[in-house]
Amino acid sequence: MVFYRDLKNRRLFTQPEADWVSRRLLDLRAHLRSDLPDGIPRRTRESAIIIGTWNLRDFDNNRYRHGPRRRESLHYIAEIISNFDICALQEINEDLEPLRQVLRLLGPDWDFIATDVTTGVSGNQERMAFVYDKSKVKFRNIAGEVVLPKSALLPDEQQFARTPFMVRFQAGWFRFALCTVHIYFGSNTKDSDGYKRRVAEIENIAKEMAERADEEDENYILLGDFNIKNPVDETMNALTRAGFILPPELFASNVLGTKFYDQIAFRTRKDEVTFLSAGAFDFTKTLFKPEHYEHYAPVLPERHRDLKHDGTPKDKGEDKDYYSDRWMTWQVSDHLPLWVELAIDFSDEHLMENLVDGARDTPAQREFADGEAEDLSLYHGEAPKLGEEAPPEPEKPKKRRKRREPKVADKLKVGTAQPDRKLDLKTAWDIFWFVATGKAERVRRRREEAKRRAREED
Repeated sequence: MVFYRDLKNRRLFTQPEADWVSRRLLDLRAHLRSDLPDGIPRRTRESAIIIGTWNLRDFDNNRYRHGPRRRESLHYIAEIISNFDICALQEINEDLEPLRQVLRLLGPDWDFIATDVTTGVSGNQERMAFVYDKSKVKFRNIAGEVVLPKSALLPDEQQFARTPFMVRFQAGWFRFALCTVHIYFGSNTKDSDGYKRRVAEIENIAKEMAERADEEDENYILLGDFNIKNPVDETMNALTRAGFILPPELFASNVLGTKFYDQIAFRTRKDEVTFLSAGAFDFTKTLFKPEHYEHYAPVLPERHRDLKHDGTPKDKGEDKDYYSDRWMTWQVSDHLPLWVELAIDFSDEHLMENLVDGARDTPAQREFADGEAEDLSLYHGEAPKLGEEAPPEPEKPKKRRKRREPKVADKLKVGTAQPDRKLDLKTAWDIFWFVATGKAERVRRRREEAKRRAREED
C-alpha cells in the first residue's frame, strides 16, 4: 500500500495537479489489478511470494538533463513496486535520496539494501539494490558483492563491469539467495569484443552461482538486466547452460516489446520452486500516454527540443516523439518491471513427511517434566540385571483398525514446478531457425563434450 499524503500537501501539488496524479494512480491501480497477462496477482500473506526486477533508468542522476523525475513519477514507481514482495533494482545512482523518497511513499514496512557505487568507466557510478516488505520477507543477515576468483576472471583479467549483488532472504518456508546483475552491453555485433564480454559475464556469473547453489544446497535466484537479445541468442545460452531454469513463459522487457534484456532464472533445491505465474508489467498503457502530451508539453526540457521564439515546437510531430520515446523513459524507465510468483507455503509437505504408511493407532505418549528421567527400558526392552526379577511379559496389543489418511486443505495458490511453455508462432519459428541453422546441433555437441570432460575429471 502506498501512502498518498503528499497529494494533500499544496506546497507539493496544486489542486489541479493532485487531481491529475490521482486519476493516473487510479488508472494504474486498475491496470495492476487486471487479469493476467496484463496485471499482477494480488499479494498474499502466506501462500506465495512475488519477486520483481526492474532497471530504473539512471535513477535519478539527471546527468543527461531529461529530468529529474517529477514528484508524480515517484508515486507511480512506488505504486508499481508495492505490488511485489521484493524487487531488485538496477541503475540506482550515487544519490540515494530519490530511492528514500520512494521508500517513504511505500511506508514503514519497507526497507532496502544497496551496494556501493561501481567505479570505472563501464561501472557508470551505479548501485544495485533490493527493496522489500519487511513484514513478508526476512533479511537473513548475509549480503555481498560477487567478485570472481583469479582462476575465473574475464578476458584480460577483468572483473564484472558492474559488480553483481547477492543477498539471502526468507519468506514463509522458502529460504533463498537473490543475486542481481546488470551485465555489460558492449555491442550487438557478435564478433566484437563488447559482445564477447557480455556473453562471458553472463556465463561466469551463472557458473559461479550454480556452483554455490550446489555446494550449499541452497535456492539461488539470478535476476536483473542481462542484456539478453532474444530467447535463442548466445546471451541466453550462456545463462541456461549453467543449469539455470527460466519461468515457463518469457516476456520482452523493453518498452518497445522487442528485447528480452531482463530475466529471472533459478537454480534451486529439488521440488522447492513452484511457478504460479509470471509477466512483465507494461506501464506505458497507463502512464505518460501519447494523448497526455499536451498536459506535459509545458514542462518538457527546452534543451532537447527544437522550439520557435514563442516557445512552441517547430515540428510538433518530432516534439511528440521526444516526449514518448525519450522523456517518458527518464520519468519511469525504458525497461518494464519483470516479475514471477512462487509458492512459499510448504506446511502440508512438511507435515506429510512425518506420516508412516500402515502406522497403527497408538496411545498418547507421556510427557515428562523438566529434570524427570524417562524409563527408556520401556522402549528398548533391556534385559533385567542379575538378581532382579524379570518384568512381566507385556500384553499383546489389540488389533486396531487402520488409520485413515489425514485430510489436506486445498492450496490457496496451486502451480507446477515446470509447466509447459505455450507454443506461439514466434516461438515455433525461433525453434525452427535454431535447428535449421545448426545451432541446436552445436549446443548438443558442446554439452556432450562437457559431460565427457566431467567424466574424465572424476
